[in-house]
Amino acid sequence: MEQAHARSLAALQQYIYQVTTTKNASPRFLANVIKQATEAPGTFVFTELLQLAAIQSLRADDTPAEFRAYLTILEIFSWGTYDEYKQTPSLPELNEAQTHKLEQLSLLTLASPFVNASPGSNSLTYATLLAALSLPDAAALESLVTSCIYSGLLTARLSPTSDPPAVHIHTVAPLRDLRPQSLPAMLQILATWSKRCDGVIVDLENHINNIKQQALHRHQLATKRQGVIDKAVVYGDAPGKKSGKGDGQRGSKRDLDDGAVSDDEVMEMDEGIGEIDSGRGGSSSAARGTKRGRGRG
Repeated sequence: MEQAHARSLAALQQYIYQVTTTKNASPRFLANVIKQATEAPGTFVFTELLQLAAIQSLRADDTPAEFRAYLTILEIFSWGTYDEYKQTPSLPELNEAQTHKLEQLSLLTLASPFVNASPGSNSLTYATLLAALSLPDAAALESLVTSCIYSGLLTARLSPTSDPPAVHIHTVAPLRDLRPQSLPAMLQILATWSKRCDGVIVDLENHINNIKQQALHRHQLATKRQGVIDKAVVYGDAPGKKSGKGDGQRGSKRDLDDGAVSDDEVMEMDEGIGEIDSGRGGSSSAARGTKRGRGRG
């Protein structure tokens, strides 16, 4: 967006040069320079031209009204809008190029955050823009917004199907000049913006402090839990566990000893299995005994 300002200022230099290098410039000559500057492609800032002493000389009482009106035209192109041009009487008629450029500049003013400091000021409805720019229909408005986008004057998104249809403004090039005596209103806007930023900072700091406190609490709980686990492992005091064979034994060794099966237990298991087998197979044992007896005989 800063590049748009630099390009516009560069495009204005030739008209500044014409005024500053012409001695005793007549009002007609100065009015013609203003007309050329306002209709030329690429010129969107005019303060440097407006502040020239020769241009300001058009304000003199002895300047013919038809030429003095061009000073008003240049002021409108500097910080005014198309609606102001229409409401100001006795101004020269704008040609097509001037009208289109003033519509573009007016859109920049309407899209500027300094026009309305409300949080939703980045969205402008079709109805608002059509009335402010005196455009015939939505197609003309969309064409104007598109031309501003491609000229690098702003970045925006058209929402013709939203309710209501709107133009969402993202960024605006710094091409509009300040109105005379507009500093108090701008200071008020900046104060409101600063207050809003301070509130956001306070909220962020409170949120950060809450996160830190929660993290500290979790760390303390984890440390306490780990201490309980370490004590249970060393001294065998973990709930639901039997004491080990010695105070110095670790839980892992005790668990292995508890899970082991002794030789006596294996023998007891074998004897039990044998008793079960003898109960189930008594007839077979008797038959085998009879056969052995016959063999001895």
